[in-house]
Amino acid sequence: MDTTSLIEIVIAIVAAYFIIKFVVSPIIRAVLGIIIFLVAIYLLQRFFGFNLDQILAPFGISLNSSKWGLNLNWILGPANYYVDQIKTFLYSIWGNFPKPLK
Repeated sequence: MDTTSLIEIVIAIVAAYFIIKFVVSPIIRAVLGIIIFLVAIYLLQRFFGFNLDQILAPFGISLNSSKWGLNLNWILGPANYYVDQIKTFLYSIWGNFPKPLK
């Protein structure tokens, strides 16, 4: 193995590192941030009655999500099922704890 091929390999590794660090990583972070934000909004709406439209309406922003036409029932249906199962399981465990004697 001569020095030119070794230099080419090192340059390729450094270029791949910088591409991953400065291009791929920010894209992944942005996508994960958006996903986490949407999941947080969904959980707040589902379990705590949080309504983003009522908060943004005084500013003239309307986000009527019922008219978006985006149908995510194929993923949210099973997710709701599993969340409800976990919630039911935790409630049954909490209800079966022995009560302290007074």
